Amino acid sequence: MNGEKRSAAGFGAIGIAAAFIFAVTWVVAAAADPSWILGSSSISDLGVSDVNLTKDLFKYGCIITGAFVMIYGAGKAYAYKSTECASGILLFFAGIMLILIGLIPSGQTYHKSVAILFFIFLVFAILCAGYSDGMAGRMLNAAAAAFVIAAAGMAFFGISIEMGEAIMVAGALGWLVCDGIKLMVSKTIEASDKKVQKVEA
Repeated sequence: MNGEKRSAAGFGAIGIAAAFIFAVTWVVAAAADPSWILGSSSISDLGVSDVNLTKDLFKYGCIITGAFVMIYGAGKAYAYKSTECASGILLFFAGIMLILIGLIPSGQTYHKSVAILFFIFLVFAILCAGYSDGMAGRMLNAAAAAFVIAAAGMAFFGISIEMGEAIMVAGALGWLVCDGIKLMVSKTIEASDKKVQKVEA
């Protein structure tokens, strides 16, 4: 595997779990508050909802998911070199920002700055991983990364900031599942690479 130092297969499930937790949190929290409208309301609005269930779900969902993303990012940084390692480091910091989003509700000081930093770290983490996947021939993962960034960008500039944000988060969750699967099968790929190298030698 391109640039790999050691297997991070055990971290793959953590990334998939993070995506699942936030997806469930988002759907249930939004369903509990009829005033929240996809494309018109920002995701952070769930954290200041008049519905306690929505507000609490968003808060703790961000904190738990952020912690999982930090662990996942640390696993990638531990296992890979170059741009894939950079992706892990960026995800680690994105996880910290997500925890802070849960702790600092929309409208409070620093919330906007934290949210912007979260998306910056997330976008560059996806771009770094997408570049690494493309160079290593993992075209499905590379395509997923490109699709997420392109779709979010078009929605952001063509529809609304809120819709762009929603598409970016939804796409990032899908990408995280693909990336997590990549890490889960890394042992198999690593073993296969070593076998090929041995035969070639």
